Amino acid sequence: MINEQTITEHNATMLDVMKNRNFLKIWMAQIMSQTAQQIVNIALVLQVSAVTGSSTATSGIIISFTVPAILFAAIAGVFVERNSKKTVLVLTNLGRGIMVLGYLLTDTRWGAGAVLPIFYVTTLLFSSVSQFFNPAEASMIPLLVKKEELVAANSLFNLTLPATQLGGFVLLGPLLLATVFNNNFNGLYIVIFIFCLAAAALTYFLPQDRPADTAAARRQRGENVGVSAVASGATEIARSGFHAAWDELVEGGRFIRRDPVIVSAIIYWSIAIAVFMMLGTIGPLFLNKVLNIDQSRLFYILVPGGIGLVLGVIMVGKISNPNNREKMINWGLMAAGITLVVFSLAYPVLAGIYKLSNHIPSEPVVLALMGLITLVLGLSNSFISVPAQTALQERSPEDIRARVFSAFYTVQNVIIIVPVLLAGVLADSFGYIQTVIGIGVVVMLTAGIGLYNMRKRVSSAPATPAENAVGTQPTKGHVATLEEKEAAVMIVTPAPRPVPAAVRQKEEEAHGQNRT
Repeated sequence: MINEQTITEHNATMLDVMKNRNFLKIWMAQIMSQTAQQIVNIALVLQVSAVTGSSTATSGIIISFTVPAILFAAIAGVFVERNSKKTVLVLTNLGRGIMVLGYLLTDTRWGAGAVLPIFYVTTLLFSSVSQFFNPAEASMIPLLVKKEELVAANSLFNLTLPATQLGGFVLLGPLLLATVFNNNFNGLYIVIFIFCLAAAALTYFLPQDRPADTAAARRQRGENVGVSAVASGATEIARSGFHAAWDELVEGGRFIRRDPVIVSAIIYWSIAIAVFMMLGTIGPLFLNKVLNIDQSRLFYILVPGGIGLVLGVIMVGKISNPNNREKMINWGLMAAGITLVVFSLAYPVLAGIYKLSNHIPSEPVVLALMGLITLVLGLSNSFISVPAQTALQERSPEDIRARVFSAFYTVQNVIIIVPVLLAGVLADSFGYIQTVIGIGVVVMLTAGIGLYNMRKRVSSAPATPAENAVGTQPTKGHVATLEEKEAAVMIVTPAPRPVPAAVRQKEEEAHGQNRT
């Protein structure tokens, strides 16, 4: 049983919290589980691309991962709140391991028409089960660590997600596939299955968070916990989960609409995510059909992109401040658009240069060039995502911040479905180079509109912004610099205040009456 922890005044370090054996178990389970998730992502993208030769079919896999997040994220939160978090963690890891075995039931010799339905259905089930793992994990952490260890514990968990993305999607998955398994996807799925079992075993040895609510304990008290009771409870959980999600989405959306800075951050961050999802859709076949390189070599292009992402995060942390974040996002988006156009044209230009001497570029030269470009693309993405996330955190009060992010993630998951599907269709219909150029041009136009609107707001700012914005007299003869005007825009565009709790309660009661 989990006991209450003693509270002290000082926050613990990451080394301190890692001495907590129960935390170490759940943290290692997260590493195993998230790494397995990322390897599944890259394995399916590569295998579907290889089997079908169609980017449209590949986009179907990405959408299969996305749809359950829209449908079940809210239900999962309510379900976890009403059940044993340890039990949910064990069952979700076991469930995902079993789902992975579904991929072993396919044989590429059957043809795309036979294996694609198995891929799509298995992926939908895998992603649906995964929606219950994250809320159970996040809500279990405070029960395992002391209050002063919570900041360090959450920091470790937040570092783990990008680390497993880099380690699983970029490094381990492609590397194992290209070397150990020699493009045998079944071997990779067995590794994922082992990872899921390991995560389930680690969470099994966690202390029970709700010992009085286990099925055995409830039966001893004479409660009905049979199939009918479970079905009735599941129905109520689904209903309350959807209602809670809708209420959070409405309230978060209402706050977001009142703050143009948050609106801009959400739009540009969503565009950046959509762009990378679209590249994930058409990337493997771009490598094969445009660069004439086997898909197993994707590793050599993804790694520089991951390195650029890490370098960008470090750079943004050193130079970002509240006055330049919108500029960083816009210019980061512009740089990403230009880089995409360069990425699409680099090989044709390089091949044309080599053709002048009756040669063709060697594979190492092509991989080095494309890797350099993806490094810049990773840097650009950091200059979009990090300032955008920071803006959302800074301008959202604590009591509504979770709802703002909930609204953002819900809208983002809905938005990216269309571009991902469209990218696959366009690549198959008009060509991969043309599609990537088109994506780059759209991104540049979006960034240009953002820069124009930002400059327009700056030009209409007070002549001496810092003083005029707070109602003081300007210094005689002073001419405001561009940086001062940009700072003024941030000053005179304060984040809106959240709706008072009493008002929100009345609105929620009104929503409840409307539902009944």
